Amino acid sequence: MRTVSVIKNITWIDISKPTDDDIKFLKSKYKIHPLTIKAIVSSNRYPDLDYFKNYMFMILHYPHPRESNDIDIREINIVAGADFIITAHNEDIPLLHQVSENYANLQAKKLENSEKNSGYLLFMVLNAFLKDNLAKLNDVVRQIDEIEKILFAGQERQLIERISALKMQIIDYCRIAEPQRSVFLALGKTSIKLFGEDYEHYSSIIELSHQRIEGTIQSAKNTVEALEKTNNILLNVKLNETIKVLTVFSVIFMPLTLLASIWGMNTNYLPFQNTKMDFFIIAMILIATALSMVLYFRHKKWI
Repeated sequence: MRTVSVIKNITWIDISKPTDDDIKFLKSKYKIHPLTIKAIVSSNRYPDLDYFKNYMFMILHYPHPRESNDIDIREINIVAGADFIITAHNEDIPLLHQVSENYANLQAKKLENSEKNSGYLLFMVLNAFLKDNLAKLNDVVRQIDEIEKILFAGQERQLIERISALKMQIIDYCRIAEPQRSVFLALGKTSIKLFGEDYEHYSSIIELSHQRIEGTIQSAKNTVEALEKTNNILLNVKLNETIKVLTVFSVIFMPLTLLASIWGMNTNYLPFQNTKMDFFIIAMILIATALSMVLYFRHKKWI
């Protein structure tokens, strides 16, 4: 589906799931290079930025959270010329609908009253892209805060799954943000060639926004790793306490089992055998043995 918006002399074409007709339109109308067409049609695992004679081409990746809390990495292709912007994607990008509404309303009025070229529209798209990424990261930070609050509430086993899911989300954000660093660093020089020296201010804002995203991701990564380590320590402490209790019980019952086995031997020369109080005497010996071991363990502060 192809949507065309024109404000003054600036055209924005948004293409969702490009068809052969869309490709022919791009080739004939805007003289898009075959390498760019190939990149738009195919799926690209890595972001990129290329500069051609009359436009620059960007490949970016967009995080789209699923209902299962994992991240779907979607691709956005952007072709930016002096008087046009083309966005192409094979999957729905809700963010572009929001930018389009702003472009058609508030931002469009600013463009009509200024001499800004399509570089300003590109800035709008990229700025919204980065702000949306940061908003999604804020949700990750919120989840980290929730885990911190209940870390010492005795829910270590339940937190293992939550922390693992959160780590996977952060890894997905890293996979998106880190490779795009070189793209936004190169955007400054490339955009100046296309839009002029005035665009350096906008490219600096984009670069700083991306640096903020990377800093937030790194901070979230370090924090969740520390939370995981702390949770594992608490879990190990609980496990060690359980093992210690079971070990103490085993040690206490070992001599009792030995004494019971001795008096269970088939022989005629066992102490207290064939007396009226033999059972009670043996039981008292076993109880005394158990109590003495418990007192010894308490004296050593093992229990």
